[in-house]
Amino acid sequence: MRRALALARLGRGCVEPNPMVGAVLVRDGEIVAEGYHRRFGDAHAEVEALRAAQAAGADPAGATMYVTLEPCCHHGKTPPCTDALKQARVGRVVAAMEDPDENVAGQGLAILRDAGIEVTCGVCETEARDMLRSYIKLRTRHRPWCIAKWAQTKDGYLALPNGMGRWISGEESRRRVHELRSRCDGILVGIETVLADDPLLTNRSGEGNQPTRVVLDSRLRIRTDSQLVLTVRSAPLLIVTTRRAADEQPDMVHALQQRGAEVLTLPETNQQVSLSALLDELGRRNWMHLLVEGGEGVLRSFLAEGFPDELQVYVSPHTVGDANLPRLDVESVLADGAFRVTRQDRIGEDTFLRCLRVEK
Repeated sequence: MRRALALARLGRGCVEPNPMVGAVLVRDGEIVAEGYHRRFGDAHAEVEALRAAQAAGADPAGATMYVTLEPCCHHGKTPPCTDALKQARVGRVVAAMEDPDENVAGQGLAILRDAGIEVTCGVCETEARDMLRSYIKLRTRHRPWCIAKWAQTKDGYLALPNGMGRWISGEESRRRVHELRSRCDGILVGIETVLADDPLLTNRSGEGNQPTRVVLDSRLRIRTDSQLVLTVRSAPLLIVTTRRAADEQPDMVHALQQRGAEVLTLPETNQQVSLSALLDELGRRNWMHLLVEGGEGVLRSFLAEGFPDELQVYVSPHTVGDANLPRLDVESVLADGAFRVTRQDRIGEDTFLRCLRVEK
């Protein structure tokens, strides 16, 4: 099963909103074939393993299939994996966990049992759930996994004074951020960041997806000559505003739409876009990962409502001291016990912290 889990992770960033799944076919204690879900819309792991067995001249009849998630039993982009396993006449299926998708949810295992196939479930379940936490959230809570990311100085500042340069974090840290962007459906910032920095917010890792740039713009203040708007043909742009602002500025809505941006109008809370309504909408769109890179205001708003599932923070060794600059110190965020540090690395001169929300 651990080999199947390792195979599953090879599909990371390519299979979403499907889950990462790996499969290993075993006979007499020896692996005879392997497979994993490679890309959204392609064959699932079980079918890949069965095809590999056929190519190797290995008969799957009576063999054991180890798979990291309950085999699907419904028609989606591909036929049900339960049909393939029955037709191959495998003798046993060992699954790490049940699929939380309401279209499966134990039905796949039941179908296999009814077909006379021995079924075991729960092997390495903790590891599987850890790997599939974002998929589980999307299928059970219908919202994307929310990652709040920021870079800060050692004393908690999110920007540097004039004359100290543009970047808080080092080059290697910034490269890793682009790798993270490549695995996300969207990158979110607030309008203040857009007006102040005129960012691109693209994935420049050379691999993976080009995520949708999401801008919280409650009063439709974005400039039509901003880099985000000018590059909309190469990277999608979603402007999230209030219904009131859209009604008051129809010409601006039209101008943005004419340039290729999508304008999403949502209810407001305290004269700002409702973040809860936004997350619900992104869940309806099957987004699995939302990266919140916004400035202090946006980050604090998400944290105050308890929306981030994960923090990724890059801490520079440099200090700013007493400065009139935005500040958000990860140590203060961790103080209330809502998150626990699960990883701490040195990346060049920076310290990287990955923190997960503590489940209650």
